[in-house]
Amino acid sequence: MEALLNSQCAAQSLGPANQLFAMLIQTIMAAQCSISPPDMWPKDYGPTALAQGLEEYDFIIVGAGSAGSVVANRLSENPDWKILLLEAGGDPPIESEIPGLFLHIQQSASDWNYHAERSPRASKAMPGGSFWPRGKMLGGCSAMNFMLYVRGNSRDYDDWAKQGCEGWSWEEVLPYFKKSENNVDFKDSPFHSSKGLLGVERMGDFDSPFVNMIISAAQELGYPKLDDVNGENYLGIVELQGTIRNGARQSVGKAFSSHRPNLHVVKNTLVTKIVLEAASAKGVELRLQNGASLVARAKKEVVISAGSVNTPQLLMLSGIGPRNHLDRFGIPTVADLPVGQNLQDHVIVAYFLKLKPQIQGESDVVDQYKQYLQTRSGFLSRNGGTHLTLFLNTEQEDSKFPNLQFHYLFFRKNDNNRVLQFLKLMSYENKINQTIYEASTRNDIVIVWITLLKPQSVGQIQLKSASPHDKVRIDAGYLTDADDARQLVDGLRRQRDFLQTKTFKKHEAVPIRFDIPECNSNYRLDSDEYLKCYISYFSTTIYHPVGTAKMGPIGDKQSVVDPQLKVRGVDSLRVIDASIMPTIVSGNTNAPTIMIGEKGADLIKSDWHMIDQLNVEL
Repeated sequence: MEALLNSQCAAQSLGPANQLFAMLIQTIMAAQCSISPPDMWPKDYGPTALAQGLEEYDFIIVGAGSAGSVVANRLSENPDWKILLLEAGGDPPIESEIPGLFLHIQQSASDWNYHAERSPRASKAMPGGSFWPRGKMLGGCSAMNFMLYVRGNSRDYDDWAKQGCEGWSWEEVLPYFKKSENNVDFKDSPFHSSKGLLGVERMGDFDSPFVNMIISAAQELGYPKLDDVNGENYLGIVELQGTIRNGARQSVGKAFSSHRPNLHVVKNTLVTKIVLEAASAKGVELRLQNGASLVARAKKEVVISAGSVNTPQLLMLSGIGPRNHLDRFGIPTVADLPVGQNLQDHVIVAYFLKLKPQIQGESDVVDQYKQYLQTRSGFLSRNGGTHLTLFLNTEQEDSKFPNLQFHYLFFRKNDNNRVLQFLKLMSYENKINQTIYEASTRNDIVIVWITLLKPQSVGQIQLKSASPHDKVRIDAGYLTDADDARQLVDGLRRQRDFLQTKTFKKHEAVPIRFDIPECNSNYRLDSDEYLKCYISYFSTTIYHPVGTAKMGPIGDKQSVVDPQLKVRGVDSLRVIDASIMPTIVSGNTNAPTIMIGEKGADLIKSDWHMIDQLNVEL
């Protein structure tokens, strides 16, 4: 590739050759532009708002992520309602559409680029703290995530109902999962639908040598092969479906994009405050990209769908949050609620393996792009093998529900571009980066993310100042509960069992050893104490923060919203996103967040249909 960029022609062209090469370049550029054409996304209403001011809307939605995009689409189905959707970012970059480039969207202008606070218990290999990417564009995190479609399991939602969240049992939320879904693989399943807007299909097997190796070893150890983890069975090794269609990402922003005239979308705008009058939400204050400030007013409701980090920040900046915390910043308290508390995330520990190269030679990047532009197939059309996952229970062998999930990420020998991008995102200290990189120049690499599905540790989101332009303080709370580390130790031991299989021995799989003096000098490599020490270095996020505006019944002093997602003590204000989860689900959180958007939109429709009927009768 470098040789192509630096080479010069030996002779000048008479003309036709230059013309042909120019046509080729134009054809390639046109093919690239077709990946994400401008008319794919709704028009930005910002310039019109700046020139003419904002109308009064029936509903204002803050955040065009996995929930907000759904809410905006469903509410705008009513042509009599005017909807305003506000998004801090813009259209997703081309890289968002290309599944194989998912690592490259993080730490870009389309990412909020958060970091959790440094901890003495976790993420010690990351000098700057655990990196928390969050989507800042239409589609939010669904435009930058790994595209995995996982719902959790029935017990997750039945537990919500048992906690008093009426209407949120598995039986009651399943129709909302199906409502979104356009699933091409399980059309006849009672758990799936092919009638929704969101494309869902199998992720493919371009990394089949790696995938087959893990599946074979898992089956040697007695783990069953599942066809669909979103059905009746939750334990086993499975190739997940993803939010993908025809080789392109199906972000929620794209799948639920609407060009309806009653829906105005303002991009690149920061909502700085909810306008509250007599403890009732009347609109929002916002700042456009050019610095201009406007106020948008809502006749019916304001809906906050800004995500588990930005939603609590906006609520607290508006006076909705813990009084003692708001007092520190001179913010008058409108509703004294535990906003920002109950932060839950799936903590992971990374386990690194090197093995005998299975595919000789460095893959050609130019050929990969050419194949993708021509046919939307090949390496770039999928997500690097992370669709392979193992669900298991190390606590109760007779349970049907998992407590751990293993994700697998594969790097072929000398896949320098992807390895370096991965290391950049993880932000490990230099000697750890060097160890991993050097191993990747001689071996294939498998990274196993051992994920704790039901952590007991809880963190919090807090303000750093009263300015909406300052990032919040993220205390992830990882491993504050000792049982979380114990379960991760069990997970590491289960993954080490793979080393004894015939399959792993055939591929000469061995762990990568790191120079960690605190662990290596004080403990035996096979001891629980060593594994706990290792976990304290390599534990981090898998990008699933939830719970910071907890849903709960009347009397639950830890809740921020009720089961209708209405903010307690404030009229005409709802939260509809992953922050309402009372407890985290047992799997990736994008599909559950879309479900929350679907159900939340129906709750709004139901309420206002009843109110409109009453008004007619009166």
